[in-house]
Amino acid sequence: MTNRWLFLAIPPLFLVVTAFVLVQLVLDLDEDSVDRKAAERLTLYRQTILGEYQKYRYLPYMIARDPRATSALTFGRPVESANRFLEEMAENSGADLLYVMNEDGTTLAASNWRDDLSLVGRNYGFRPYFKSAIEGDEGQFFAIGATLGEPGLFLARPSPVTGKPIGVAVVKVDMRPLEAAWAEGGETVFASDENGVIFLSSRPEWRYRTLAELPPGVRRTIQSTRQYASQGLQPVSGQSGPGQTVTSGDLLTIDGSVFRHNASQVGLLGWTLHFLVPVEETRKSVLPIWAATVALCLVYAIILLVLRGRRLRKASVLLRQESADLKELNTRLVGEIQERRRVERELLEAQRGLARSNRLAAVGEMSAAVVHELSQPLSALRMFVAGTRKFLDKGDTRTAVENLEEIDSLQLRMASLTQELKRFARPGENRIEKIDLTESIRAAEKIVRPRLEETGVRLELDLPENELEVETAPLRVEQILVNLLRNGADAAAAEGDGQVLLKAFGTGREIRLQISDNGPGIPEDLRDRIFDPFFSTKTSSGGMGLGLAISMRLAEDLGGNLSVRANSPKGALFELTLPAFDGELARTGARHSMENEAAE
Repeated sequence: MTNRWLFLAIPPLFLVVTAFVLVQLVLDLDEDSVDRKAAERLTLYRQTILGEYQKYRYLPYMIARDPRATSALTFGRPVESANRFLEEMAENSGADLLYVMNEDGTTLAASNWRDDLSLVGRNYGFRPYFKSAIEGDEGQFFAIGATLGEPGLFLARPSPVTGKPIGVAVVKVDMRPLEAAWAEGGETVFASDENGVIFLSSRPEWRYRTLAELPPGVRRTIQSTRQYASQGLQPVSGQSGPGQTVTSGDLLTIDGSVFRHNASQVGLLGWTLHFLVPVEETRKSVLPIWAATVALCLVYAIILLVLRGRRLRKASVLLRQESADLKELNTRLVGEIQERRRVERELLEAQRGLARSNRLAAVGEMSAAVVHELSQPLSALRMFVAGTRKFLDKGDTRTAVENLEEIDSLQLRMASLTQELKRFARPGENRIEKIDLTESIRAAEKIVRPRLEETGVRLELDLPENELEVETAPLRVEQILVNLLRNGADAAAAEGDGQVLLKAFGTGREIRLQISDNGPGIPEDLRDRIFDPFFSTKTSSGGMGLGLAISMRLAEDLGGNLSVRANSPKGALFELTLPAFDGELARTGARHSMENEAAE
């Protein structure tokens, strides 16, 4: 009898051993699955933080360049117009606060100037972002506001952006919406700074606590910058010991709860993102295994008890098992549907944020283009004004009158240029006329002449004796030539005998203009990117990378093309191709124009 019971006990014991082995395997698989999911979620949260940072990073730079915002720095006192401008910019951009400080750290203009707790007149010279910006660097700092008591990411730039700073432009970004989104997602995630202080968390009770006891020196530094105001910065329970590190894959105990911990570097200010999953969730898959084992043991016992003829009961057991599986499947399906809806909501919010960022980026690009295109005639205008004053002092009124005529021509050009920039945004408004291309070349030469004299570069023109007739927009052609000649002068300036050559010739139905220099040239691996917006090889001169992008756009609008290749023996050669004047096409175009006017 004893041997019989031992024989009957072998199957249950085998099931228990098998279940134990499976549990260990499933635990390892579940931990790997949790870690993979954590890595995916950490990547998503990291991108949202960096996306919020990149969304507002350009604002301090734009404010530092805008005279409407920095007029208070010029006058050395608060200016209402600057306050109104910052107020409008904050409302349109979605930034929490915008303000401008002088070189002592005193706020002269702020977007909340109407509030009782206005920043105007308050000094924040103790903040690290101000100290970095006033030294000419980009300031970045997360802290609780010293006046309003609200946390945010402070981004700062020196003003002016080049030369000796006389003030600092600051934008404060409210990061709490990200924190709210984390909490709404139902996941346990938080961000800590380089000192291990938790400053963003989906659980509010963990905010402004530390992963380990802070050393006294770190506490003194935080107190001197007032980064976290009067927060106690106490360690979360379960963590102790100065300098203790917590790595991905560790079990982290906080307030009596045990979590599986994964972390990832944000890549900003030494921040670290932490993703926690309760240990109970990583072991959920174990319960069905033990339940199945117990169930099998019970079934085995039932089979032993009803060894004969209880097939109907077996069928009932199988039916209940299938019903339980179907219920579990339905529950899982409902959970997957809810998860999909949540992801769709997050995707929709991300798309809306991306659209807002694109609109702001378009405004910044157009502003930079206006500055880039007007700087060249303004430089020539300053040269002519200085020359006129000297000629007047010498009594040479004739030459002074000639300079005044050039000045008048330049101001007319600048007025036309602003119209051309408007047409650049709406390319269908080009004004086409028949011109001699040599006149546009001479006009561009006058604009670039001050730059050539400044760099000591010699310009040579190789023009044919006959006219180069084209039907095009002359101002746009001049814009392209000014950009190419100025780039050539900049490239050849470093040479002992800098030279730029402009050669024009006709080839049947095309007019070709070749601008070459004897500078260092453009590496072959960069030629495909040279016409991309904001790509520039002028690392020392601070080029913004818009000139060639705009020139390519203008050339395409005029039905032509702009290309680049290596010059012989050295340097770069840009070639502008424009369609030559076709009399028959011109008459057809004129007839269509008259018909359209009559129809209107």
